[in-house]
Amino acid sequence: MVTSTELRTLVAKSFDELDMPSWANPHPDGAQPLDEEYSRVTEPARYAIVHARARAWAEHLGQQPGVRVEPIAPGENFDRGTKIASARAGTLPLLLLEQDTEHAVLRVAFARPELEVAVLPDCGCDACDWGSEDLLTAVDDKIAMIVGGPFAALRGPDWHAQWHPDGSSAGGSVNLAAMTELCRRLAEGADVRLPEGAEAFVGARWFD
Repeated sequence: MVTSTELRTLVAKSFDELDMPSWANPHPDGAQPLDEEYSRVTEPARYAIVHARARAWAEHLGQQPGVRVEPIAPGENFDRGTKIASARAGTLPLLLLEQDTEHAVLRVAFARPELEVAVLPDCGCDACDWGSEDLLTAVDDKIAMIVGGPFAALRGPDWHAQWHPDGSSAGGSVNLAAMTELCRRLAEGADVRLPEGAEAFVGARWFD
């Protein structure tokens, strides 16, 4: 059984063999984008790298014992999808959802398509472009967040929060710090009282 770190290396190697587009960070050293960059998308076809990277992850995850990969029918905001699930107890399914717009978009979710942890690229305009390496790292990080575990998330009527060992995030109309702390305790296996209307998700690591 491979580790999450070893998987990242295998995925990167397979991806490199595809000879996909790569480009430097157009805003080195934190340079501020120009005003006109916000309304410009240079070479939108190059964002196909996010779909290719996700497929490399699906391929290598599917080669691991106890991992099942199956397609998902198109949904409201994606054109193709893949569900990847581990047979290990306590894990959450990973969903890789491909959307075809002006440029390719990858939605990384867990359990259900609406439970997204990332939309990549989050914009696509030139002003929000930090280069291909930054984008691919973001894809890897979000997938590893689910696969690597532990991971915990809360979803309320108009808010959300999530936690994993490398960080946390939250948004909406609640005490965000308190909700991310609640996620951390959930990940540790604590018996906690959930806010009214909240749904909790806890995922263990897929691999040792």
